[in-house]
Amino acid sequence: MKTFFLTTMTVVFLLCLSIGIMAQTTQTKLNPVNLDNTQQFSIASKYVADENYIIQVGLPIGYSSTNKSYPVLYVLDGDMAFGLTKGIADLLMFGKEIKDIIVIGISYGQGTDIWIKNRSRDYTPSVDTFVVNGQFMETGGAENFLKFIQDELFSIVNKNYRTNPDSSAIIGISLGGLLSSYILFKQPKLFNSYIIISPAVRWSNKSMFKLESEYFGNHKELNKTVSMAYGSLENKDYTNPIDEFIQNIQAHNYQGLKLVTRIFEGETHMSVPSAAINHGLRTLFKP
Repeated sequence: MKTFFLTTMTVVFLLCLSIGIMAQTTQTKLNPVNLDNTQQFSIASKYVADENYIIQVGLPIGYSSTNKSYPVLYVLDGDMAFGLTKGIADLLMFGKEIKDIIVIGISYGQGTDIWIKNRSRDYTPSVDTFVVNGQFMETGGAENFLKFIQDELFSIVNKNYRTNPDSSAIIGISLGGLLSSYILFKQPKLFNSYIIISPAVRWSNKSMFKLESEYFGNHKELNKTVSMAYGSLENKDYTNPIDEFIQNIQAHNYQGLKLVTRIFEGETHMSVPSAAINHGLRTLFKP
C-alpha cells in the first residue's frame, strides 16, 4: 500500500510539473528576429504597375556616431539575399577586410510565390517563354524596373542616408545576374561595380551576347569592376554560355575594365551565392 501511495504521488507530481512547463511555454510570447542596424520602408512604384517594393537597409556599425558617407551595395532578390549579404558584409567589415558599406535590399515582402513571380517579370530584359513549377511567368519588365531604381529608389536612398553615389554597386544572382549583365552593357553608368553570380545569359537565345557586341561596337572603354562567378556543379547547359560570355568580354579587352572571374569547386546553383558574395565583396570593396 505504501509503495502504491508513493508511486501515485510521484505520477501526480510529474503531471503537475509537466502542466506547469506547458503553461509557461504557452505564456511565452515569441517575437520575430530582427537584424541589428537595419531599417526598412516601402515604395509604391509609378513605373511598375501595382508594385509596392519593400526596401531593406543595412547600416554599418557606428553609422549613427559618424558623419561619413558610405559606398552602397544594391541587392537584387532581397527577399532571399539581403540577410545573407548583410551577414557576410558585417563579418568582413568587422574584420576590416572590406570598407564599411550600406547594403540595400530590393524585396517584394509577400512570400516565396510572389518573389518568384515578380523577379521573373522585373529581371528579364525581353519577353521569352519561362516556366517555373509548371506555371508560365510574365517576362520582359526589366526596363520598367530599371526606371524604378534610377528615378525612384536612388533618390530616396541618397536623400535619407549618407551615401557616396559615385561608389555604388549591384549584386545579382541567376536572373538577377542576367539583369546585372544587362545593366553593365545597356546602362553601365547606373553602377560603378558589379557582383554577377551564375548569370542566366542564355536567356532569349543568348540576346545578352548581341547586346555586349553592340556595346563594343560603340565603346572601347568600360571603367568598371566586375566580379563574375558560378559553381562547378551547376548544369553545363547553364554554365557553358557563361564561359562563352566571359570569353567574349575578355577578347574585347575593354580599357579600364577589371573583370575578376571564378568557378567555385563543389558548389551548386543554390550553394554558390554565399561563396561568391564573399569573394565579390572583397573584390569590390577592398579597404
